Amino acid sequence: MRGFLRGALAALLATLPSAAGAGQLQAGPTLIEITPAASATRLLLRNTGSLPVAAQVRVYAWSQSGGEDQLVPSAQLVVSPPIVELEPGGEQVVRVVRLGPPASGADQTYRVIVDELPRPGRASGRTVNVRLRYVLPVFVRAADAPPPSLACRLDRERSELTCENSGGRAAQFGATRLVNASGLTQTLSDGLFGYVLPTSRRVWVLSDSGRALGGSALRLETRVNGELATLHVQRRP
Repeated sequence: MRGFLRGALAALLATLPSAAGAGQLQAGPTLIEITPAASATRLLLRNTGSLPVAAQVRVYAWSQSGGEDQLVPSAQLVVSPPIVELEPGGEQVVRVVRLGPPASGADQTYRVIVDELPRPGRASGRTVNVRLRYVLPVFVRAADAPPPSLACRLDRERSELTCENSGGRAAQFGATRLVNASGLTQTLSDGLFGYVLPTSRRVWVLSDSGRALGGSALRLETRVNGELATLHVQRRP
């Protein structure tokens, strides 16, 4: 279940032109939260096109192992209904329900995946069904979760950036760049860079970006959960 965790935007699964007037699936919010006092929240699906559209909604536990994102089917969070059919201009509320005990000490992390289902019989030699996938983060909040606490290091030999989060809330990295003591910069992302989950570590392979900046004093300039942040980066030879 790796490879489609690069943010909460829709991923286009077919690249050929779609038929005119096709259904257009929208899903939101792009970040879903269940507060400590609640056991459920809502996801809203919309069809902004002129043809009916069907969607499947699934939920996975989200963790990080070996520095990479992992998804595993979970029975602790469920969605209802899991299959939705939307008429043109229609909306459907999908309930996201926590079945397990409330989170304690650290937020629980999940991903909800919304897939547009193909419409049978619509494809021809010149038109195809364009299907969308939304991958949305879900956080079951713990009232006593401490904020993110981050430590980053750069392995120069491997050009790998590793960030560890010892806090109880996930750290979302926005636009991110590496900066050395002379002010030279290496842009890593102009938008969402990724997440470091609670009590987890995330590794990014930078494709020789680590060698582009000289000196030992490096810092990471980013946005953590929407707030500007500067993180010292320990550098390994």
